[in-house]
Amino acid sequence: MKESLKKKLFLILRIAISFALIGYIFYRISAEHELSQLLKYWADMSYGWLVGAFFILFALLAIGSVRWGMLLAARGVRLSRSSVFMYYLMGMFFNNFLPSTVGGDVVKAYYLSRATGKGAVAFISVLLDRLMGMGGLCVVATAACLFGGRTLWSLPATRPYALPVFLIVGGVTIFLGLFFLLVFNDRVMNFFFSLARWGKIGEKIRQLHEALYLYKEHPGVLLKTLLISTGIWVMIVTASWMLSLAFTSPLSPLPPGKLPSISILYFFLFLPPIAVIMSVPVSFAGIGTREMGFIIFFGALEGVGEPGALVISLTFYFLYLVSSLIGGVIYIFKDTLGFHRELPALGPDEAIIPMPNEKEFSL
Repeated sequence: MKESLKKKLFLILRIAISFALIGYIFYRISAEHELSQLLKYWADMSYGWLVGAFFILFALLAIGSVRWGMLLAARGVRLSRSSVFMYYLMGMFFNNFLPSTVGGDVVKAYYLSRATGKGAVAFISVLLDRLMGMGGLCVVATAACLFGGRTLWSLPATRPYALPVFLIVGGVTIFLGLFFLLVFNDRVMNFFFSLARWGKIGEKIRQLHEALYLYKEHPGVLLKTLLISTGIWVMIVTASWMLSLAFTSPLSPLPPGKLPSISILYFFLFLPPIAVIMSVPVSFAGIGTREMGFIIFFGALEGVGEPGALVISLTFYFLYLVSSLIGGVIYIFKDTLGFHRELPALGPDEAIIPMPNEKEFSL
C-alpha cells in the first residue's frame, strides 16, 4: 500500500473516531433528557468571565511566541517580536484545523525555513518549543498532585480518577525527564548508536540528537523557556477556571443551566491528563478526545455532570479557536503583509554555534 494512501486512510479513521466520540457523547446526554440543558447553560452565562478568559488565552499566545523566539535566537535566527508572534499565530490557527494537535508546528516551521533557508533551526526550535511546553505542563501537574493529591484521593466522587491522574502525570514527567537526560548526554547516545546499525533512520536520529544537544550550550535559555511554559500552563488553568465561573450560580439547589463553584485545584489536577489524552493521535485535532476527557474527570464532580463538563469543554475550545483565528488571516495575507523581519546579526563576540548538517534537516 502506498504511503499516501495509508495517510489518507489514517486521516479518515481519525475523523471517524472524532465524529463517533462526539456522537456518543450527545447520544448519552440526549438519552438522559439533558440535551436541551446545554442551550440553557449558554443562554444564562456571564459574559464578563467569558471575556476575561478570552483575553488570558490570547495573552498566553503572545507569551508562547516569546518562548519560541528565545529558542530561535539561541540558534541565530533573530526576528522581530511581531514576526515571531505572527508565525506563532499562524501555527496555532492550523493546530485547530489539521489532523493532529501539532500540525500547526509543521506549518510554521515550513514557512520559517522557506524564508530563512534554515530548515534545521526551524524544525528543532519548534520541536524544542513543544517539549518545553510539555515540561511546563509536568511542573504544574506535579505540583498540583503534591499539594492536592490527597484531596483528589479523599473524595468518593474523584477517588476512582486519582490513580489514573497520578499515573499519567508521573509517567509523562519521568519520560520527559529521561528524554532530556539522554539528549544532553553525548556519551549515552553514542553508546546507544553503537549497539546496532540503524541505517538512514539512525542517521536522522543522530542528526536530531546533535541539533538538540547544541542547546546544552544555552542553559539559561532552557531554564527561562521552562519557566515561561510553567506560567503559560498556569494561565491555561486560570482561563479554564474563569470560564467555569461564567456558568456558576451561588443558589442552592442549582437552577437549570448552572454549575456549582468548581475549585481551581481540580483544573490543575485534571487539565494536564486531558492534554496528554488529546495529544494521542487517534482523533482529528483532539476533537472528541478533549470532550471525553472533560466528561470523565469533571463530570464526576458533584453538580457538574456530563452536560456541565461538555459545556466547559466546548466553550473553552470555541474561545481558543476564536483567539487563533487571526492566524488564519495572517496566512491568507502573508505575502501582502511581508511580516518576516529579521534583526541585525550578532557581533563576533556573540557568535552562535551553527546547526549540524543543515541540508539534511531542511524541510
